[in-house]
Amino acid sequence: MKKILVPTDFSECAKNATALAKEIARRYHGELHFYHFVSVPVDWVHLDFAQHTIYPDVTQEVNRVKKLLDAAVKDAEADGLKSIGYMDFDNSTDAVTRYARSNDISMIVMGSHGARGVKEFFIGSNAQTVVRHAEVPVLVVKHKFKRATFPTILFVSDFEAEMMRPFEDVVDFAELLGAKIHLLFVNTPSEFQRSWVIKERMEGFIALASDNLEKVEIVDSHTFGEGVEKYCEINQTGLLAIATHHRKGLSRAFLGSLTETVVNHVKVPVVSFPILT
Repeated sequence: MKKILVPTDFSECAKNATALAKEIARRYHGELHFYHFVSVPVDWVHLDFAQHTIYPDVTQEVNRVKKLLDAAVKDAEADGLKSIGYMDFDNSTDAVTRYARSNDISMIVMGSHGARGVKEFFIGSNAQTVVRHAEVPVLVVKHKFKRATFPTILFVSDFEAEMMRPFEDVVDFAELLGAKIHLLFVNTPSEFQRSWVIKERMEGFIALASDNLEKVEIVDSHTFGEGVEKYCEINQTGLLAIATHHRKGLSRAFLGSLTETVVNHVKVPVVSFPILT
C-alpha cells in the first residue's frame, strides 16, 4: 500500500473516504493521490491560455478544483503524509483504473453516497465499475471513519482454492490494522452446499489466518445479500472483505452479486481484493 488513490468530489462522503485513506497511509507509510474529474466541452488539456479565455466558466471551475486539490494535499502533508493532487479531463469509464495502473497505485479508497446503493457519482462512472475492473484493492466507504472502526474484518467467500491468494492480502491487511478475522460462508437454497464440504474448503483459510482468526461461521439465509447484511449487523463488523474475480473484464456471478447487492446495502466499509486471470 505504498500509493493510495482517493477519487474525490470534496463532499462529506469523499471526506469520509479521505479520513480512512489517511489512516491506512499512516500505517503503511504510504503516499496519497487525490483525484478529481472535471467535465469540459472541449479538449482542455491542449488549449493554450488565449483559448482558455473563450471558456470563462470552465476556467473558473478548473481553478476552483485546483485550489481544492491543493488544499487536500496541504492538509495531508500537515499530517505528515506525502501527497499529490491530479485533475483529470478523461470522462471514459476506466479513467480511474487507468490512472491507477499508470501511477503504480496500490489501493483505491473511494466514497459512496449509497442511500439506495452505490450509484453514478462524481467521476462519471460508479463504484461497481471500479471494483470490477481495478487491478488493485478497492475500499468503498459510506460513513464517517472512526479509529476504532476495525475490531473485526469479515471475509465472506465460497472458499474455493483460487480465493486463497487474495485472502493472503486480507490477512496482511488485518495484521496491519490490528484487526481480528471472521470467515463466513452463506448457504442459500439456490446454491446449497453440505456443511462438511464447506468446512473442508475452509481448512486452508483457517490455517493461514492463524492468530488473527476469531470466528468461523456457516449461516443459512434466503439470499446471499441478506445473510451478509444480517451478519454484519449482529457481529458489529468493522470491515467487509471480498475477492473479486476479473475474467475478461467481468466478475463471476457469485462475486458480481456481492458487488452489486451487498456493497449497495451494508453500512460498513467494503474492500475488494482482485483475482487477476
